[in-house]
Amino acid sequence: MKKIFSICLVAVLLLVNACKKDDKISASEEFGFEERFSPKEDELPVIKEMFKTYDLWLRLNFKDAKEVTNSILMQDPGNRYGATPLAEEMKPSAIMFVDTLLHNVSTDYVRRVFPREFFFVKTYDGSYWEKNIHALGRTRLIVCWPNKVKDAQPITVPETHYYQDSVVTRMVWSSLSNMLVQRMEQEIPGFEAAGMPYDNGKIMDEISKNYPGNSEEAIEIRQAELTKMAAERGYVSASGSRTYDTDLSQWLSLLVLESFDNIKTKYLDNSPKRTEKYKVLTEYLKKEYNWDIQAAGNKYREKLNSFQ
Repeated sequence: MKKIFSICLVAVLLLVNACKKDDKISASEEFGFEERFSPKEDELPVIKEMFKTYDLWLRLNFKDAKEVTNSILMQDPGNRYGATPLAEEMKPSAIMFVDTLLHNVSTDYVRRVFPREFFFVKTYDGSYWEKNIHALGRTRLIVCWPNKVKDAQPITVPETHYYQDSVVTRMVWSSLSNMLVQRMEQEIPGFEAAGMPYDNGKIMDEISKNYPGNSEEAIEIRQAELTKMAAERGYVSASGSRTYDTDLSQWLSLLVLESFDNIKTKYLDNSPKRTEKYKVLTEYLKKEYNWDIQAAGNKYREKLNSFQ
């Protein structure tokens, strides 16, 4: 037994030594293994180029719904209705939407942090459980297209739909930001310290207890206290006080889709802690990932305003 183990260990070491630092270890045809996580040879060139550039697979086709509900590391056993394929005529607009989104993020950030797959389908699940978007674990974001979320706009100009339909774009970034926070290599140094510590919702519970009631006046007073707390403690919204993940995901989805002028007026001028947290976050993304997230937000707001 020890002899067999030693032989296997030597074989592994020889394999490691034979690989250069940047070599990609892939399935070997010699052993009959199929490399599953990549576009097929007959895939659209734009899909293959996107995969090559970003290491992200935009998937538009499937034969069995289990291809959608079962990802590499996660399954969705609660999905009783499966998924239906994207209509052929909707594929170009889906490609353009994702391509525009990716061009608003640095290539380095996408390759290192983004989920590995965007899967566009016509429907996902069904009946009362039908979803407009679904994050399957940390590696696959499933988007229904065209999307039926309330107030979504019809796709009239695919090239600019990312900027024109703020409802769908904000929904996508909300789900995506939750995934990104889980996938980043480390917590951002100094981010939590720039505000107040997270407390799992304790302070929100205290405010709800101190300002009870369901009347319009009571709700308005309670909401004002929650908004005040968020500003004093450095969160985008009161729910950010719960956890680091909740707070950071809200910051990401805010900055990538809003101009600095609007952020400054609504969030920074009334909150020194939010101002410091904004500085920590934007500087970290530039230094670590070469991503000027605020430039993306400025561009988005400018484009969106041009359609209104």
